[in-house]
Amino acid sequence: MAPDCSTRREFLRTAAGAAVFAWHSGLGGETLPMRNHDEAPPQGRIKFIRLNATRLEEMRRFYGALLGLPIHGETKDSLTIRFGRTLIAFDEVPETQEPFYHFAFNIPENKFAGAKKWLGRLCPLLRDSETGADELFFEKWNAHAIYFQDPSGNIGELIARHTLPGTTSGDFDIEDILYASEIGLVSPNPAELVEAIAREFGLKPYLSTFFMGDERGMFVLPAVDRPWIPERRQKAAIFPAEIELAGHSGKELRLPALPYVIRGTA
Repeated sequence: MAPDCSTRREFLRTAAGAAVFAWHSGLGGETLPMRNHDEAPPQGRIKFIRLNATRLEEMRRFYGALLGLPIHGETKDSLTIRFGRTLIAFDEVPETQEPFYHFAFNIPENKFAGAKKWLGRLCPLLRDSETGADELFFEKWNAHAIYFQDPSGNIGELIARHTLPGTTSGDFDIEDILYASEIGLVSPNPAELVEAIAREFGLKPYLSTFFMGDERGMFVLPAVDRPWIPERRQKAAIFPAEIELAGHSGKELRLPALPYVIRGTA
């Protein structure tokens, strides 16, 4: 279950919060203007993700009203949110299934402090269970990250990768959420999944065997029951997922023993 977010409830009780929610709900397929940064070729970039979720109405309020992200589309049983250049569709399932995933979004490398301040005002930041810190620095990756949990239990991450070019001016806002750069796919045998992804899409490990891709788009491939950072209380588990990658048109990977579909698109 997601942590209690009293700030969110207070926000949603205000007229301003209701107005923001109504405005984003009316966006439909519209997109917000994007700032011009990190314009590398899109090979391997994650364009679309489809996941299972619970508490769909709370998810809509969390992402649409509280965080202010555009609602790209919705039906009675599905909600699609735009995270910069990536769309994530959440399909509602019974709460007894308790699905949860890990995903990360790149932000400009100079905006980490602003992102932390912005997100921390809206919802609790998850803390490292070993250090108590509410931010992590990955020395090997040269990247700073903060984490949150949404109402469906997903572990979300904003990550500033200092190896990537592109900075923006001004205060951090939702335009600085650039695209999804990580999606976790759990399996009982990660080595087999690594081999299948490499064979079908030509992706290579990123500084570690079980990270496939690069800074602009990668699969995080833990084994079942491996604790997710930062809190290390949720153990990695298998739930259905569909992912579309740019630059691999016509390719598709389906594994009979896992509920994952990975497709390439133009």
